[in-house]
Amino acid sequence: MTDNFSPVQVKEAVYRQLRTALIDHTIAPGEPLRELALSARLGVSKTPIREALVRLDQDGLVEVVPYRGARAKRYTESDVREHYEVREILECECVRRAADGRDPTLLSMLHANIADTDAALRRNDAKAAAEYLDRFDDILIAQLDNRSLAEVVHRLSAHLKRMGAIGGGVERYRESLTQHAEIVAAIAQGDGHRAQEVMRAHIASIRDAQIAALDAGGTA
Repeated sequence: MTDNFSPVQVKEAVYRQLRTALIDHTIAPGEPLRELALSARLGVSKTPIREALVRLDQDGLVEVVPYRGARAKRYTESDVREHYEVREILECECVRRAADGRDPTLLSMLHANIADTDAALRRNDAKAAAEYLDRFDDILIAQLDNRSLAEVVHRLSAHLKRMGAIGGGVERYRESLTQHAEIVAAIAQGDGHRAQEVMRAHIASIRDAQIAALDAGGTA
């Protein structure tokens, strides 16, 4: 990794690789994060590993345990509820604004996303479906165009995608697709109240599925 890259580029690349591995559970919740092992795995010195772990600790994706080192964070039920409370506030505001504006470009993007998600589910491609479902949220949030929220959204999306690894699956994704279609229909009709109502129910259903999975012994 170090060949032909500046120290700054290496540091950023290491951070991004570890962040992705934590989100998609390549690095499992609770797994120890040993600098020497990660250094060998990524082909870099321990310095960029150490700096990446500090950043990931600040992101809330890593826990530093005194005298024991770092490990991938495990979520509690309280963590799940808190993150989804923030999501509800953000996305309900998004759909309200979308319904007020009824922007044709935004609606076109949302309809295309629904079609892509449906196609992925029809071919039983759960990975692609999950990515399209996440993209739906990204499209809505992008319309806020608020730099002060950018860091909040960046951190929140990492946690939500990581939590999404539990309580998911094709059936859960089909339910989410149905709810997304209802949200877009309400936005197209200019019915902000209805769009928010469906969004709240949608977010609650995902939250509850993930909490149930945690209770059943799943990890996130």
